[in-house]
Amino acid sequence: MDSLKTFAEIDLRAISHNLEIVKKKTNNKSVLAVVKAGAYGHGAVEVSRHLLKNGVSILGVAFIEEAIELREAGIRAPILVFFDTSNIDSFFKYNLVPTVLDFKTAKAFSDKASKYNRKIAVHIKIDTGMGRVGLRAADAFPDVLRIAELKNLKLEGIMSHFSDADLADKDFTANQLKTFIKLIELLKEKNVYFKFSHIANSAAVLLFPRSHLNMVRPGIMLYGYGTASKNTLKPVLSLKSKVIFLKNVPARTPISYGRTFITKKKSIIATIPVGYADGYNRRLSNCGNVLINNRRAPVVGRVCMDTTMVDVTEVPHVKENTEVILIGSQGKEKITAQDIADKIGTIPYEVLTSIGHRVKRIYK
Repeated sequence: MDSLKTFAEIDLRAISHNLEIVKKKTNNKSVLAVVKAGAYGHGAVEVSRHLLKNGVSILGVAFIEEAIELREAGIRAPILVFFDTSNIDSFFKYNLVPTVLDFKTAKAFSDKASKYNRKIAVHIKIDTGMGRVGLRAADAFPDVLRIAELKNLKLEGIMSHFSDADLADKDFTANQLKTFIKLIELLKEKNVYFKFSHIANSAAVLLFPRSHLNMVRPGIMLYGYGTASKNTLKPVLSLKSKVIFLKNVPARTPISYGRTFITKKKSIIATIPVGYADGYNRRLSNCGNVLINNRRAPVVGRVCMDTTMVDVTEVPHVKENTEVILIGSQGKEKITAQDIADKIGTIPYEVLTSIGHRVKRIYK
C-alpha cells in the first residue's frame, strides 16, 4: 500500500454499522441491498460479500453485467436486476432474478423458462409516480393478473420506487405508497400473492416507516449518506493521496490551466496525483479543500485530468509523500462526499460513483 499514491479506503465496519441502523429502523425486515454502480463506487464484490455475511437477503444491481461480475466472484446469493432484460438466457445461466416491466417481457421469460424446463422467480415493477419504467399503476391490475397466469414464472416480488428521494413532498410520497398497497390488496383478492413487497429506499427507511412493508431496499445509506442521518450513519469511503511535488513560488505566479489562480504572495504549492479522471470533479477548481497535517488546504487553479494543486503555505511540515485526505477525516477536520456535493451543486451519489477505476480500493 505504501507504493499507492491515490486510493480509496473502504471501512467495512462502517457498512456493518449502517446496516444495523437499517435493521433497527425496520424491525429486522428483509433487506435488499443495492450494490449497483460498483456498490456506489465502493467495490461491488467486497461490499456484497460483507453485506451477505451480515444478514442481507438479496442484492440489487442495475444491469446484467454487474450481476455476472458478482457471480464470477463466487457470490451465490439471489441477485435482482432492476432494468436489464436484454439477454434472457443470462438470467438462467447465472441464476438471476429479473425485474419484469411489462407483460411482453414476462411472457418472454416464461417461454424461455419452459424451454429450460424450470420456473424463474421474478419481481414485477409498478410505476406509482416515478415515471421511469414499469407497469403504470392505473393500468397494472389486469396485466399483473395475466402475468400471474404464466405457468413458468414464480411471482417472488412486487416493487415500486419513490420519486422524491428525500421525501420532501410527503403528500406525493404517501399517495405513491397508498396506490402501491391498494394494488397489492386487490391482487390478494384474486389470490395473487408475493413473497416480497418493497418500495422503501434509503430515505424511506429513515423517514417513512409505513413504507417498510416486508422488505426494504437501502442504497446510499449503506454507504453512510442519507436524509436526516448525519449524526447516525458513518461514511464508508475515504479518498486518500500523497504530495508528489512541492514548489516555492513568488507572488503573481499563475497556477494550472487558464491562469485562473495567481498567487498574491510568496507561496508553497503542492501537487497531488488525483484529478478529474479519478473522479475529483473539475468544478472543485479554486473552491475545493483537502486535509494535510490536520489542516485544510485550498485547491488552487483548475483541477487537471491527473493532478490537483493545493496551497500549503499555511500548513506546517509538508513534504513529498505527506498524506492528503480528499474525502475523510484527519485530526479534528473532516470532508464528506456531502460537503463536496454541496460545494459543486450535486448529490453524494455522483461524488462517490465518479471515483475512477484506477483508484484502487483498499478494504479494512
